[in-house]
Amino acid sequence: MTGLPSVTVCALGGTIASSADPGEGAAIRVSGADLLRSIPAAAAAAAVSVQTVRMVPSADLRLADILDVRSAVQAAIADGAAGVVVTQGTDTLEETSYALDLLTRFDEPIVFTGAMRNLSVPGTDAPANLLAAIRVAASPRARGTGVLVVMNDEIHLARHVRKRHTSATSTFGSPLAGPAGYVSEDRVCLLTRPYGRLHIPGIVGTQECRIAQVPTYFDDDGRLLAAVPGLGYQGLVLSAFGGGHVPAWLAPVLSDICAQIPVVLASRTNAGEVLRATYGYPGAEIDLLERGLIASAGLDAAHSAVLLRLLLLAGVPRADIGGYFGQALSAHGLVTIPRWPAGLLEPGA
Repeated sequence: MTGLPSVTVCALGGTIASSADPGEGAAIRVSGADLLRSIPAAAAAAAVSVQTVRMVPSADLRLADILDVRSAVQAAIADGAAGVVVTQGTDTLEETSYALDLLTRFDEPIVFTGAMRNLSVPGTDAPANLLAAIRVAASPRARGTGVLVVMNDEIHLARHVRKRHTSATSTFGSPLAGPAGYVSEDRVCLLTRPYGRLHIPGIVGTQECRIAQVPTYFDDDGRLLAAVPGLGYQGLVLSAFGGGHVPAWLAPVLSDICAQIPVVLASRTNAGEVLRATYGYPGAEIDLLERGLIASAGLDAAHSAVLLRLLLLAGVPRADIGGYFGQALSAHGLVTIPRWPAGLLEPGA
């Protein structure tokens, strides 16, 4: 066939690139090109090229790797790619896809996918997920949507998607918004589109900036929290109870931390928004926000840590950080921010 859109696959490793010998654990050893050769239908969807960026478990990926992926995406689009697929392990896929969403502003679709079953397991989902991702990346309907995640024939926005199960092929979902669309046979169906996109420019190297993620728990004594600033972290994301609550005796500890570094208040439930004005007892959300904690809005702790780290790397003033979290999910939402640093808010398609 001629006239097919061009799609570049950037391979990073993970289960989608893994197989196992009898009696052995799965290992990352299948190239993107070999995986593509096992999917004849891909040739009818797009003119696909493959490049290997990394061959590692996704737990080993770092911000520097995502910056390398950004460079590869930029080069592919400059060469005429209609879209790009990124294959990797699923353990950190929700963080890496969101990081790339914040670091890019391309109209061309960037689609992350992976697999929950390696290529040696009966019923592996690797070929189906890659084929669906290629179809989405090649589709004009997906332009202007930002970074997407395609798994189990569902299309999710990177800002919403979360891994919810250790092994199920249906593990990825978007608790707040639901899927943005789906793939059926060879058709790409977009049910909703983001209203706007948040772009964080100026991050070109691997400047050191570390964010701690700490959960609170039953009968927490606070020693782990109190140690965070002294360990050199530049920010903290707290996974609190319910709508954003901690034991009353931890509230003064968090006040002390807020005097040193920004603290984002997220919920360990990983679904729903952190409350702002419902509970007023010590350690509840009203008290914590008055002490200077920043509400994560509807972002979970994993997404919050990505956003906070990139904002700090970009040099965003601490006074403006809360505004970005307030609009991170909708970008052009109902919240009015009086001072937006130039270039950070990009209108959606």
